[in-house]
Amino acid sequence: MATWYNSSSVVQYRILILDNELGMGGAESNLRDFIAHCDRSRLALSVCCLKQGGHFKAEIEKMGVPFHDRLLRHRFDAAAFRQLASILKSEQIQLIDTFSHPNTVAFAWWAKRRGLVERVVVSYHAVGSPDGGRLVPHYLRPLLRECDALVALSQSHRRYLVEKEGLPDRLMHVIPNGVDTGLFAPPSAAERASRRAEFGFSETDVVFAAVGSLKPIKRVDLLLRAISGVMKKDHRVRLLLVGDGPDRAMLKSLAVEMGIASQVTFAGLRSDAHAVMGAADALVISSRSEAFPKVVLEAMATGLPVIATDVGSVSEMVENGRSATVVPPGDEAALASAIEAMVEAPQQRQVFGARGREIVLQKFTIEKMCAAREQLFDSLLRKTRAA
Repeated sequence: MATWYNSSSVVQYRILILDNELGMGGAESNLRDFIAHCDRSRLALSVCCLKQGGHFKAEIEKMGVPFHDRLLRHRFDAAAFRQLASILKSEQIQLIDTFSHPNTVAFAWWAKRRGLVERVVVSYHAVGSPDGGRLVPHYLRPLLRECDALVALSQSHRRYLVEKEGLPDRLMHVIPNGVDTGLFAPPSAAERASRRAEFGFSETDVVFAAVGSLKPIKRVDLLLRAISGVMKKDHRVRLLLVGDGPDRAMLKSLAVEMGIASQVTFAGLRSDAHAVMGAADALVISSRSEAFPKVVLEAMATGLPVIATDVGSVSEMVENGRSATVVPPGDEAALASAIEAMVEAPQQRQVFGARGREIVLQKFTIEKMCAAREQLFDSLLRKTRAA
């Protein structure tokens, strides 16, 4: 495989990012951010989706990144392997960076076995279901053991992947997600007023934002029940739900049933998360399971306090009692109490928000994430050259 030098003698590597399809999710937006902010003088990137390109395809292509998709037309499509081999050879790809979908892991493993690439990195962005369902199929583990690096999002995520999913610790690297602190930043007074006006909020309203898919694992029904009592005590309290999913109709009916429909805004899917954050006074997450919810970082970078269930890596992202209030998952009373306390303490909201942004600037910037991934790629490919 070729490694070459640009005019300033900087080593440049050819990386293929391989996914099944790029939906509108946290892992996919994180990939988009990496492509936008990484050192492109050192990394020559291409993207390949086995199925359709999805939500981020046009945006990535605008960055000048080669994008291939629709290789896999059906489950047993042998032609997809030939197409992938052609891409790898023509673009002289050295390393495949893929997500944990069984399709992409299998294709990446095959490419390395065939000598088409030197290294394979598999990044994990999720955990199994709370009821014990596995994230990693049993048949995939032998393939993963032949990869060169597995990436977890935090130390707790790493322990989960090793202890619960049986992945080899020797291959594990921890690279937290990062956030663009220029885009996600405390809004000016004029920006805040404009963003709140868009949703019909007054300056005196206390707005809690919940951003994510409307599906059972997010427990938005629990959030509605928890916040309903607070809303009835204080009609300034508002809930801004951003996202869509199978629970939307049920949640709308629940809001009507509890008599709080006028205080709940269903904003649907939005591509401007920074504007949503700028309209809110706090972020709330009621999930029963998460790996590393990037929305927490986005809220903290915007200067918002956070209320979150103690799931996944949340406790590693926030400082409970200083930037956030962390409550047990499924505990409606604790969630309601945390919401009510935040409504009644505007000064604390400001203090928590300021500390949250400090934490992001110290640990979770997009620059730190990009540097860590670039360093991993560099270390793996340098070992190949040395060998």
